[in-house]
Amino acid sequence: MRKSGLLHKTRLLVLVLLVLCIQIFGSYQISEISVVKAEGTGTEPKVTIASPASDEYLNTGSVTISGTVENYTLGMKVNLFNGSEPIGTAYEVTGNSWSIPDVILPEGTHNIEAKLVDDQGITVASATINSLTIDLTPPDITFVNLVEGAFSKSRSIELATESDSTVQICMGSCDATTGTWVTVPQDSNGKWIYTNSQMPEGTQTVSARAIDSAGNEGTPQRITFTLDTLRPNILMNSIVPTYTEDMTHVSISTEIKFKVSDANALKESEIDKSIRVTSNGKNVSGDIQYDKDTNEISFIPTVRPLSLSTKYNVFISPLGVIDSAGNSAFPRFWSFTTESAPPIKDVESGQELYGISYNGQNIHRESPHAVYANNVNVCANCHSAHEASNPNLLDQKKNSGSANAELSVDNYCMACHDGTVAPLPENSQATHKHSAAIDISGKPSGSSCSSCHNPHTERTDDNPNLTQDHIVYTHAPDIQKDNKPVGKVSSKEQLCESCHESGLSALVAKPDVDVEYRVFQYKKNISAIGIYEDYDLCLRCHNLNTKNKNNGIADIASFYNNLTEETKKEYETSNSGLSYSNREISLEEKQFSGHIIKAQDGSPLAGHIPCAECHDTHGSANIKNLKESLGHEDVKTFNAGDTDRKSVKVQIGSNERNFTILTDSKEREFCLACHNGTTAIYGVTGQKYDDTRTEHTDYPGKACSYCHGRGDTEVEKALSASHAPKKGIVPTQ
Repeated sequence: MRKSGLLHKTRLLVLVLLVLCIQIFGSYQISEISVVKAEGTGTEPKVTIASPASDEYLNTGSVTISGTVENYTLGMKVNLFNGSEPIGTAYEVTGNSWSIPDVILPEGTHNIEAKLVDDQGITVASATINSLTIDLTPPDITFVNLVEGAFSKSRSIELATESDSTVQICMGSCDATTGTWVTVPQDSNGKWIYTNSQMPEGTQTVSARAIDSAGNEGTPQRITFTLDTLRPNILMNSIVPTYTEDMTHVSISTEIKFKVSDANALKESEIDKSIRVTSNGKNVSGDIQYDKDTNEISFIPTVRPLSLSTKYNVFISPLGVIDSAGNSAFPRFWSFTTESAPPIKDVESGQELYGISYNGQNIHRESPHAVYANNVNVCANCHSAHEASNPNLLDQKKNSGSANAELSVDNYCMACHDGTVAPLPENSQATHKHSAAIDISGKPSGSSCSSCHNPHTERTDDNPNLTQDHIVYTHAPDIQKDNKPVGKVSSKEQLCESCHESGLSALVAKPDVDVEYRVFQYKKNISAIGIYEDYDLCLRCHNLNTKNKNNGIADIASFYNNLTEETKKEYETSNSGLSYSNREISLEEKQFSGHIIKAQDGSPLAGHIPCAECHDTHGSANIKNLKESLGHEDVKTFNAGDTDRKSVKVQIGSNERNFTILTDSKEREFCLACHNGTTAIYGVTGQKYDDTRTEHTDYPGKACSYCHGRGDTEVEKALSASHAPKKGIVPTQ
């Protein structure tokens, strides 16, 4: 009974407390608490928005919003709010899902909230979606790099529209339902760029459209443009004063001009940058004129005529020869030297007279050393019949104590070629000079100048620099005398005089006799095809035979002997009407030398890169006579002094000799001056050095010739890699 009384007291106490709570907090709080418990289950009500989703784009202003509820009680409703503004019609919950159709939302970004309320209008749960975007406007699309009716030099088409849109392009006059539409991916920079490497030159029509994130499809836009990727062509045979490199004895009244070939007009506003003329390292002032009718560009010197006995360098700059599409011409450069005496002119006509008789006077000024056949007294300018002790009768004026006793011929040359009477040879005063001297038979000689030049020959347009010449003759196999050579023989190997005492000139003059006069060639960027004979002035010394006679001479000829005049003739005979210069470089040729290239700038080169691309002729501030500026476009500076060479010992037979080559780091620097992906020669860009290749990362400090050269010694590998690099092979250790 006692326990029963305590229970009644406890119940009474709870009831009193409940009454006090009702009085203190009111009926509202009790009502809310009872709803949260949801029919005594102990689980709170829950509401979600299933559709649409946060960050979604819709292209309709009438939206159906739906979702789910859990742990609801009868009488509960779902109300929608756009921010704080009520939207849509309240939905009375009768199941676990709900849907409110035809909710009107304006264009823009909205945050939608769904509130679950009880029968008293009290919110018991809520859910929100953020950044719901209503977009009812179709996207515009524009062509970034194209202008209607204008030129374009790019096969890439850049487009712009709303961010995150889908962009499609169709070549031709396409519309929404016709044509082949291609989706253009968006790159990492957020740009849409369509590239078609096969797009043909000429008029192009292209259509483009965009579909935005909301699904709005914009109206296709169409544009017509003219594709022109061809750079203006400098006609080689239009170069004045001459198409031949290093022309000498040029008239001081000559014009300096060239002709441009292009389907489109040039930008006249840039033409004043087209020609730059220099002499002795200084700019020559003048005006530039453009003849639109002939497409000729001329340089008119401020001071006319040109100076006597002066070398001029002409540079055609891509900055000044630009067509309507924005394509710039390939650079061109050549040099010429003016005459050493003023021309004789006809009194009446004012015409300059060359190589003709005038008033009984034979005016024959082609030879800078005078014409010996007309006046043998000119020989006395250099020779003395009575005073000289030198076998060539050259040293009558030489100081017997001269340190240059063995180079007396060079002293005679430089007595005039010092810039006073005759031009000073370019770079002849440089730190490092081409001082090797070999005579016509390949033996060491006392003269470096006459090793390459023949001071006694007549000047011609084909041989303006009096380059050493020779006779090539063919003996029938049945002609044999004293074990002399038969077949095709050059006088550089066997002098004609060794068998013939007289009658040589008569033989050479007969076209039906297989005897041909030739000049050793030293061709450069204007005329080189890339065959062996183009560089035989250099290779007549730098060959295996001369190396065997004189161990200090490098054999370079072996790297050039796969392409010859003979192979050129064979190709053009087998391919009637096709030029050797226009052929494709074969895989076999590429494997023989990585420096066999086909010019892309209109030059005839389709073979070995000329010697003059890497070496200066007479001298250089760099060792090995390496050029200080490399490349035609994006020209790189290169410097290599005495500290940039290393000595390598090579065993030759029973003897050990020292040779010098570039240090590993300097050799790499030299190669990368062109192999950087931007520097170009003949319109061909050097392949970029890939520093991520395994071979390159494994041997970061090695010279390029370590893998790309061939040979048993570092010297042989260096020569091989620089003149005829091969595919890289890591040598076995």
